[in-house]
Amino acid sequence: MKICFTGDLFLGGDLLNKNIKNLINVNIFNNADKRIVNLEQAISESNIVENKGTLYTGKNSIKQLHDLKVDAVNLAHNHIQDKGLEGIVETISYLRDSHIGFFGAGSNIIESKKSFSLNDQLVVIGYCEFDKIYLNQIEVAGESKAGVNPLRYDSIISDLEKLDKNQKAILYFHWGREHVSLPLYQDIQLVKKLLRDERVLTIIGMHPHRPQGIVKVNGKKAFMSLGNFLFPNFFIKPPTQIFYPESLPKKYSVTRQYHKVFGITYKKWRLINRISIVLSYDTEINKVIYNFVKQNDIYPEVKDVKGFLNILLKLHVFILSSLYKLPSYLYVPLEKVNTYIVYKYWNFNIQLFNFRQLGLVKFCKKVIKIVKRKLF
Repeated sequence: MKICFTGDLFLGGDLLNKNIKNLINVNIFNNADKRIVNLEQAISESNIVENKGTLYTGKNSIKQLHDLKVDAVNLAHNHIQDKGLEGIVETISYLRDSHIGFFGAGSNIIESKKSFSLNDQLVVIGYCEFDKIYLNQIEVAGESKAGVNPLRYDSIISDLEKLDKNQKAILYFHWGREHVSLPLYQDIQLVKKLLRDERVLTIIGMHPHRPQGIVKVNGKKAFMSLGNFLFPNFFIKPPTQIFYPESLPKKYSVTRQYHKVFGITYKKWRLINRISIVLSYDTEINKVIYNFVKQNDIYPEVKDVKGFLNILLKLHVFILSSLYKLPSYLYVPLEKVNTYIVYKYWNFNIQLFNFRQLGLVKFCKKVIKIVKRKLF
């Protein structure tokens, strides 16, 4: 049996209620016996919308999941609660009624910790990082509260100990900082520790919205971040919420970042955010292989990467994977410098966008207001 694992899948934005059957031209995905995706959204018909950057669709996306022949979805992520706690329960209800498997979140902590069985010997378990500067709007499941399965080492080991003697687990992690290629040193150490556990087959990461490198231990691999698999462009209304206009707005701005806006804005992804790693695990030979795919910039069609770009991406992952082997006294300073540069450049582009969208006078007033708030 061949099982395909992908990174972030979002069925809203330009894909809302669209025919999706012919959009995935990816060999690993189309030739798989089973398909597991990270469903980066809530599915809800509720009018409740959280005051944050949101990603959600109505129940019509269930048909799209069936059209893609998705067998199960990871719900351990920071957007599952975008329609409130009731939205988590509603999402699960739609998936369960449609016979689509799920893991990583639930109506309580027991359900959130349930694994999804791929066969008698293999399960998938999902975890979401929380209480971090970069992942701080997370609803962790409780005894009688909906939420995600928390990413903590002790909790992971506890879940592994509940497996049958002959079972192994694939771990889905929603973690790390967005838009950086070098994960935190402690995250690299965590996956090394877990890969040494005979019950862990592989680890699959997401949330940074770009492919990262690979950590190898004992012949097993941890893919630190797969990136965006199918993530269409979408409209944002102030301040940060997704927006579904009834017709195309006559006037709107375009951004390549994801941030607070001051008018209707069309969010598009940069090339690196449209590149993703897809995995295929062959249960017959116990081997994981991977390939690169790319989403079109205008229309969300996904194809295998070929030619020179494929060579560059392999080199990119090789270099990143090599850097992950550095000792802490070399890696940590490199990671901090890289992160500093990435976010300074990111914030510069946001301010440049704000200037274009607001105009000179309003932009200056905004800057003065921020300075006053910081000084006083």
